[in-house]
Amino acid sequence: MSKNKSNKKQSKKAIMLLATLKATPALSNTYTLCELLAEKFKKHGIVSDIVRLADYHIEPGIETHVTKKDDWPKILKKVLAADIIIFATPIWWGTHSSLLQRVIERMDALNDELLETGISPFAGKVGGSVITGAEDGAQHVIAQICNFMIWNGLSIAPASSLSYLGSPGDKKEKVAKSFRQSPYSSMSETMARNMNHLVETLKTHPYPIKKGGIDQNIRSGTVGMKK
Repeated sequence: MSKNKSNKKQSKKAIMLLATLKATPALSNTYTLCELLAEKFKKHGIVSDIVRLADYHIEPGIETHVTKKDDWPKILKKVLAADIIIFATPIWWGTHSSLLQRVIERMDALNDELLETGISPFAGKVGGSVITGAEDGAQHVIAQICNFMIWNGLSIAPASSLSYLGSPGDKKEKVAKSFRQSPYSSMSETMARNMNHLVETLKTHPYPIKKGGIDQNIRSGTVGMKK
């Protein structure tokens, strides 16, 4: 193996599950904020893929594969290939969007795998969130997202959420300009730096894993368990 090849670092990947309810090409504040974070990730050698969920057909359900064929399995394949997983959502009536909730429910099958085997498909991956809204509610949404992520094997770095509350503008240029002002630019830089650090730390020092399942004493019907 040549010296150049041996010294070449494997690229790190981030996937952003963008749960705006607006399909392309409609203006999305959440999408624009994701673009800002992607720029910050790029400085750390992280390649970002923003998946606009509204552009795909995702059926309701709690399995990876449901009765009707849809796009979720191929999206999930991208999620599991990433080092960083971002849930990006607008705030609707004080909580995350219905589209993000659908994705969370489709990921329930991965939680079953963790409980049955003791091994999480998300082990070694780092999670975070991007949130926009016209009113308060970001902390509530962050709490919900973090709760799902930590109980499914994702690791959370300090300051790994980026949020904007208000009306940044009605044109893409105005929105992007608003997001690049303080404190949002510095917040996104801190988020990218901390998440990159945790990714690199987990690659060299992964969590110990005990196989064999962890659901023996969990009652049927408990959150994450099928009845």
